[in-house]
Amino acid sequence: MIRSQPGETSRAPWAAPVAVAIVVAALVAWRALAGSEPSAAPSVPSASPASASASASASASASASADTAPRSSTGPRCEEISAEPFFIGEAPAAPRSPPAESSSSGGPADEPTEELEDPIAPFAVEIGRGTVFEGGFAVGARRDAEGGAVGMVATLGLDGKGGKLVRLGRLRGDLDPPVVTGAGASILAVMSEPNAGGRAIKVAKVTGAEVTWGPEFSEGRDESAAVDVAVAGARAVVVWDDLVGVSARHSSIILAALDVPTMHVISPAHPVSAASADAEWPRLTARPGGYWLAYVLRGEATAKKKKAGKARPDDDDEDRELGEAITTSFVELVPLDEGGAPAGAPRAVTPKGGHVLSFDLELGEDGGALLAWRDDDTPTGSTGGRVSVVLARLGGVAEARVLAEETVGAGVPDLLPGWISLASVNGATRLAAMSPRGESLEELAPERSLGAGEPIAATSDAILWARPLGRTMRLGVVRCRPRAVAAGPAGDAGAATGP
Repeated sequence: MIRSQPGETSRAPWAAPVAVAIVVAALVAWRALAGSEPSAAPSVPSASPASASASASASASASASADTAPRSSTGPRCEEISAEPFFIGEAPAAPRSPPAESSSSGGPADEPTEELEDPIAPFAVEIGRGTVFEGGFAVGARRDAEGGAVGMVATLGLDGKGGKLVRLGRLRGDLDPPVVTGAGASILAVMSEPNAGGRAIKVAKVTGAEVTWGPEFSEGRDESAAVDVAVAGARAVVVWDDLVGVSARHSSIILAALDVPTMHVISPAHPVSAASADAEWPRLTARPGGYWLAYVLRGEATAKKKKAGKARPDDDDEDRELGEAITTSFVELVPLDEGGAPAGAPRAVTPKGGHVLSFDLELGEDGGALLAWRDDDTPTGSTGGRVSVVLARLGGVAEARVLAEETVGAGVPDLLPGWISLASVNGATRLAAMSPRGESLEELAPERSLGAGEPIAATSDAILWARPLGRTMRLGVVRCRPRAVAAGPAGDAGAATGP
């Protein structure tokens, strides 16, 4: 407000507002003209010293908090050790992107976009279970090439570098990739191929790039092509399932042993499961002084009734009442010595009235056998099933632990040293840290940072991860940390029970 000086005549009451309006208009015009000049700097409101100091202090505090804050429990827990990718198959081309978004590493080995990730792409590379040997990781692979399929062994260093492929030979028929296991500085690989009498099981020793072929075993025309191999000391054991006898109705577990240095047979193929038992899906793992052998025994078939619904005219009474027959099945475990001979009586380690769909075997605490399995009595084609784990020793079997209920999908449990995973065809692999006793140290949850791949071998601090990319398979070595370690119960993992 403009005040009149003493002795002056008072101004008109509208003079002050008019003066203010003129000043404001002149200021606006000046700012507009100044902003239109190319050399003019943008007008930025200036902050007071106090506000600038407060802003700087807040920024520094936020930066310090970001550096010291713990990793989020829902963030990525796995990091790849090496940025050098290794592909089985043709390396996919690097994705096209604007220059500003291009990868800093460059080169044709850059990671392709997620659109290429397709675990069920036709003619894709197939891989089997992995293993650890003195040179790092190894895995059997099957790839379409040379006008058919080729079996090979892929190796990768523990640091994720130095990936190599060793060709084994042509794979005839729709058979699985070679099964591998570590044998010191070498790798034993077992692969099947059709012959006039059914299938031939061939054993090879891979040392560097050199392949030495060993014995060949005959397998009949049974439906299962399951085979496994393990090494203890200088001996190796190969197991598979087969129909024994011309009119055999039951499948038996067949075992043969060989000497690793010479690749000569020391124990010819012979049945090791009971003659009256229907046994299949053998698995082996080495233990101090020998091996653990596990397999599935089939029991009696029970009828699973269909869900109640409106009957159709073409449904007979028997079909509506009985539905699909569900066969009981359980896992039996046998300790073997280094030569493959039984070192104890077989023992059921899962409920005999259960319905085992799949299982895995790994060495547990104090040389025991750690077994994880999925049990489900629903008809074929359904999803779900409870996933459990149990630790067995020579003196008895601990109490089983349920890891996941039916909401986890239809994946197969896979045991690795310190971890358990559950693969899924249509989602991220679930992963959880596990103690040698079979105690789950965290929730079995998806690890989306690793995509649709799955772990196939592990050491105490590194995991070999296989990730499908269209028709190519990418191998990498990752290091994972548990999200939240829960204190396990004191004492043993359940009370041991007798046979």
